Amino acid sequence: MLATSILVRRSVLVLPVTDQAAVADSWRHNADAIALDLPDRHATPGRSAARTLLAEATETAGRGGAEVFVRIDKAVANADIRAAVTSDQGISGVVLPNAELAAEVEEIDGVLREREREVGIPSGELEIVLVLDTARGIWNVRALVNASPRIASVAIDEASLARSMGIAPTPDFDPLSFARGRVIVETLAAVKLPLGIGHPLGALPREQVDEEEFIRLAERARNTGFKGAFCPFPSWVAVCNRAFSPSDEQVAYYREVRQAFAKGVARGTAAVPFPGGRMIDVPVDERAKLVIDWWERCQRRDADKAAAGRRLL
Repeated sequence: MLATSILVRRSVLVLPVTDQAAVADSWRHNADAIALDLPDRHATPGRSAARTLLAEATETAGRGGAEVFVRIDKAVANADIRAAVTSDQGISGVVLPNAELAAEVEEIDGVLREREREVGIPSGELEIVLVLDTARGIWNVRALVNASPRIASVAIDEASLARSMGIAPTPDFDPLSFARGRVIVETLAAVKLPLGIGHPLGALPREQVDEEEFIRLAERARNTGFKGAFCPFPSWVAVCNRAFSPSDEQVAYYREVRQAFAKGVARGTAAVPFPGGRMIDVPVDERAKLVIDWWERCQRRDADKAAAGRRLL
């Protein structure tokens, strides 16, 4: 069975670093990670001023135990990274959108390596989260995903991808299933974490979504291979944390599967009948191991965040 990433990153809350009220409240949303977004580089004064907010915003966003990333622009990556990485107690890494060539990732890797050296961070510690949002990026996904050992998770930005391709998804029309599938397959094959919410919310994100509908869509995304999602609204976080975690019922079922299989193996058989007419064999038992392991890692991640929150009381 395919090896899997050990990361738990079910929800990545995206916030503009210039929205001081949102940043101040960010740690309360219980996201696994928070991505601080800088203004568009063409608004040069605005971006330069926003960089001065990163140190304080990073500390605030991480108060509840979330990993903190800064979304950079590859065209001004050096300035963005120098502003974002100021100590060994800051960000977990950078979010890199618009990557289309492995050479671009390698260049960012080099900037991070130099900044790690300057600040005193162990080499290779800072992560690159890839966000694929152009046709060329999707086409080159295999080279991009494997361009640097810093890459541990890869997201697809379906709204930006649709705009770049000049196409218009609708709730009933999903033109991006091929792109989504490529990202999932190539990312999982590289033992990294694919992030996305799927159709229709990926291309048509909205803040107000019926909870039951959202859970259904997020669970469908998980069943296609995604392990979490970028959350453009705080209201998405709790649902993504829930939907991208195995339920207690699933865990109880797979524990019964494991127990039944262990008893069968002890009797000398590797094919064990199970209530409901299903046969349990090695692949089913391996699937059960993965689900239970993922649930345990989600539990530990939630416990770590809860402990961080208690330390603030």
